[in-house]
Amino acid sequence: MARRSVPAGSLPPICVIGNLNTDLIIRGVPKLPAWGTEVEGTDHVFVSSGQAGYLALALSHLEAVVRVVGIVGDDDAGHGIVADLRQAGVDVSAVELRRSGVTGITVAIVRPDGERAFVSESAVLRECDEALILRHWQEAAAPVVCLVGLNNLPSLGLDATRRLLARARAEGNLTMLDYGWDPGQWPPETVQALRALLCEVDVFLPNLDEARVLTGLASAEAAAEALVADGAGLVVVKRGVDGSYARSGDRAFSAAAIPVSVCDTVGAGDVFNAGFLCGYLPAGDIEAGLRLGGAVAATYISRSAQRSQRFPSIEEAMALTQLNPPTH
Repeated sequence: MARRSVPAGSLPPICVIGNLNTDLIIRGVPKLPAWGTEVEGTDHVFVSSGQAGYLALALSHLEAVVRVVGIVGDDDAGHGIVADLRQAGVDVSAVELRRSGVTGITVAIVRPDGERAFVSESAVLRECDEALILRHWQEAAAPVVCLVGLNNLPSLGLDATRRLLARARAEGNLTMLDYGWDPGQWPPETVQALRALLCEVDVFLPNLDEARVLTGLASAEAAAEALVADGAGLVVVKRGVDGSYARSGDRAFSAAAIPVSVCDTVGAGDVFNAGFLCGYLPAGDIEAGLRLGGAVAATYISRSAQRSQRFPSIEEAMALTQLNPPTH
């Protein structure tokens, strides 16, 4: 069982710390172009995003109380991100707008089947460091502290991340981590440092590719066991069309994915994280977390980003959970 410090039966306020940026999503791209060539997509959209942005928006639509710590540029994109979060009910008082700063951007290239690849430019996110987070630590305090998208925060090293996680746990809070894919392609020192800080993580939520590169193990089951042995209280591995797998101590759970027609999967892992937390936190029910996470992600990826309600409500997600039974 993960080390819980939130009141049973309730969904506590959640603090999300991480990357806020704009996504330019180009869909229907059959293959990536070779240098000096060009390919066509079928449509595109700009959305407020970053792992912190997607997680906060999804949590708020699931009726969680959410506070975000981060930084954007004092430009149209940055103001748009803050406005979208605020409109969704997210507390953005700890989001800094950096004067003369440029908001970060990610270009997401999406295949017709929904699979995606990313090119990012961190811009003002390079200024998100331990000092910035500590400036807002008290005002954004919450019983659940989520650190996400650290791969796009180059000034927030893993030593600083470990200090923040340790402080959160020392103050009695539950910690969650989703590092993201390392744009440095996982040098040994990054793998070693990330695995070393898992002793400060109550809920670790990698996808299967990340779990594999961290452990050198092919299966979600073997990788999750190794990551729990590193000290993580609960490891949830997101497996895309193969659903999800969770391990806590010597207990294991899995849930199948809900079949849907996929629009695109950009942000799907972050939206799954939101559903998992909302299902898991009230009673420490891992199965409920996997079911709700799968339902929220399935609804999200089946909708176009142009729709104002791409993020599902708690009622919509709960209606799908019966289609996502856990297996042992």
